Amino acid sequence: VRKGGARVFVLHPRRTRLWDVGEHVLCLPGEEAWLLDHLDDEGRTAEVAAALRQAGPEAVVLAGARLGAAGAEAALRLARRTGARFAYVQRRAGDRGALRAGVHPRLLPGGRRVAEPAERAEVEAVWGPLPPEPGRDWRGILEAAARREIDVLFLVGVDPLRDHPDAALARRALENVRVKVVVDPRLDPALEPFADCVLPAVPFVEKDGHFTDWEGRAQRVRPVREPLGLARPDWEIFAGLAAACGGDLGFDTLEELREEAGPLLAPREAPEPPFEAPAAARPEPGDGLLLFTYPLLVDEGRLVDDAPELKAALAEDAFVEVHPADAARLGLEDGGRALVRTDAGRAEVPVRVTPHVAEGAAFVPFNSRGLRANVLLSGAFRAVAAIEPAGAREAAAPVGGGGQG
Repeated sequence: VRKGGARVFVLHPRRTRLWDVGEHVLCLPGEEAWLLDHLDDEGRTAEVAAALRQAGPEAVVLAGARLGAAGAEAALRLARRTGARFAYVQRRAGDRGALRAGVHPRLLPGGRRVAEPAERAEVEAVWGPLPPEPGRDWRGILEAAARREIDVLFLVGVDPLRDHPDAALARRALENVRVKVVVDPRLDPALEPFADCVLPAVPFVEKDGHFTDWEGRAQRVRPVREPLGLARPDWEIFAGLAAACGGDLGFDTLEELREEAGPLLAPREAPEPPFEAPAAARPEPGDGLLLFTYPLLVDEGRLVDDAPELKAALAEDAFVEVHPADAARLGLEDGGRALVRTDAGRAEVPVRVTPHVAEGAAFVPFNSRGLRANVLLSGAFRAVAAIEPAGAREAAAPVGGGGQG
């Protein structure tokens, strides 16, 4: 970026790691989509609009996964209006490959849509008949589990207690499902009381496969050692389960699986969107602050569970970050402590006052020491929060929160 002389604009509620190469336009969490549709109408984004018009086809609009569907659609509309190129950047390695493989309630392999008969028929020619209705997303699965509509819940490389933005729903789901099967290289201690069966899967260093980067480029991954103990590759676990249930997935070796998947995952012409999505609405925080969260680079995530030196050097304890104007209005002091309350729960955390977060917003890390932020959330990675100095009420929460309000 620096060598090429390109200008970088970052639309975000908080200053990011691009602070040294990009110009940040701070906005409320959830306001990004509205701003992308109204760049010319807002003084703070007029310079962005002018730069895009000047760059034309040389401009690139990158939409991050945290924008959500409305934000990504608004970013695509912006690229089409200005003639810029567009790319959707997933947060985690393998997300693009998962979408390509059809790991989405509305998609089949190759990006084919479940609800489109012609596209579904292409997959049915290989797999056999498929239901025409989309499946459930993660929240739909957990809600159905909480209502006891699911008898067996497979947790494949996921821990809903840690990963999903609704800790209360995740706990109800695990408590109400009769059988929970965990497929993972290791069992998280918090998940252990709920697991009825654990099928050890091999980690990436012990499996043969592919990773797909955010640009759609696939890279072959080969094992560097043999699997330990009883661990097996995921595909082998599912093929064995199908055989045990009297079924057949249609392959017995990885080569056969690749032979089947190759034509389904081959590049194909992307269909035009069936309709133009409506313009996004502007968020209204009301009397509180718009709380938002995302993981920091080094936190309490699974990938650094056994890296105490790394966490000691780079991990941070939980905190809440607010703008100076909001801090003055709410009586918060930098270095003091605050009680953060939402409809889902409460937590007491240290305060950081900084101009590098949008006024009207508050940020907490998603999974840092002392707080799993999903105890404050009800299904989305943002919520309206009341924030006050700790001790302002008699019923202040203990450090780290953790309980539901």
